[in-house]
Amino acid sequence: MKRSLILSAAIALTALVAGAKDYVVTDFGVSASDSTRVQTRELQAVIDRAEADGGGNIVLPRGTFLSGALFFKPGTTLTLSEGARLKGSDDVADFPAVPSRMEGRSIFYHPALVNAYFVDNFAINGPGTIDGNGMKYWVEFWDNVERARKADRPWTNLEVRRPRLVFIWGCDGVKLSGVHLINSPFWTTHFYKSRHILMENCEVQAPREPVRAPSSDAIDLDACEDVVIRGCYLNCDDDGVCLKGGKGVFATRSVENGPVKNVLVENCTFGPNLHGVVTLGSECIYASGVTLRNCRLEADCSLLRLKMRPDTWQVYENILIENVTGTCGNMIEMLPWKQFFTLEGTDARPRGVVKNVVMRNIDVECESLGVLAGNPDDTVIDWTMTDISVKAPTDIFYCNYPQSLTMERVTVNGHAPVITPANDSDRERLNHDAGVLDKNNER
Repeated sequence: MKRSLILSAAIALTALVAGAKDYVVTDFGVSASDSTRVQTRELQAVIDRAEADGGGNIVLPRGTFLSGALFFKPGTTLTLSEGARLKGSDDVADFPAVPSRMEGRSIFYHPALVNAYFVDNFAINGPGTIDGNGMKYWVEFWDNVERARKADRPWTNLEVRRPRLVFIWGCDGVKLSGVHLINSPFWTTHFYKSRHILMENCEVQAPREPVRAPSSDAIDLDACEDVVIRGCYLNCDDDGVCLKGGKGVFATRSVENGPVKNVLVENCTFGPNLHGVVTLGSECIYASGVTLRNCRLEADCSLLRLKMRPDTWQVYENILIENVTGTCGNMIEMLPWKQFFTLEGTDARPRGVVKNVVMRNIDVECESLGVLAGNPDDTVIDWTMTDISVKAPTDIFYCNYPQSLTMERVTVNGHAPVITPANDSDRERLNHDAGVLDKNNER
């Protein structure tokens, strides 16, 4: 992995931000005393002025600033001071649709609260908070799901329009440092077609109670390269670090899609709301060079989750998971993923290939060692597990690729696991989302 290149870019970015002129928003007519007034125009005017002046650091002082979609411009960055809160409007009209990217497709959709399109060396610095104010959106989402179920009709995640918290598109050199990112109506941080990303010492949270925050993924890496995520606490009601890049029969042919390469996740803690610690899918055509190390789990989901789409060609390779402790659900979860399945009128039979996966030095309490059972045509090549100690209610490890599996010093409750194939019923039961996703539409 090109860690030296990433860290050099981060150092250069830090120096750039340190030397930038500060634009404290309250010096330009933005109020810090009225947290009920939407101030999108006023805040955007400060960003635009900084760009016109040649660039600068937009500073939010202590206070709550209510806003719709903000678009950062070349040469601008964002700093949230201690006690500062950038809070999203709960009226989706404050987020008018623009060219965007959602669920592996390039579409017109609502922007995020904080947006950076083609802003190289973009940064968001704490210690303040970006609050998505998602409660109204979450309630509307679940009300719509309930109406769809009563009407026995299909539904999708996009029916209830919801903004994301942060969306970064086409940026080279990105740094998020020390910021609190909470309560996103939809995905929390979404990076698309960007590279040289550093996200460090951030807290990313969305709740399960009193209302679940659906699809509030902590970090989505969509066709991105050279990423370091370190020292973060991730605890949203969906995936922790999720690799994306496109989906569908024709996904590999489109220039709008792309691979995810060279991702390092280290010294992070993963909380109990998550559906997966590191997830490849459900929109990912190619991922390579993915490392998670020296992390702590406080979760009830899978450590490594591979969502294998039967309608998408997928290759996942060169994955390393090492030095992990704590609690999780199934340690491994490689299963079919049929959310919004479509072959788009073709008779194609896409398949997935997973190769060169290494898991070592792992000591966890979990529900089970897990399951390796993708779609019938999927292939696993060289999956190695070494020095793994698991405490679990069952010693069964479901594996449909025993010829590709190498295990050394792997124990469940002090003895070797029982390896057995997974049938369709096992696949259904072992899917983490089986109890929470709509059975007719989501699996």
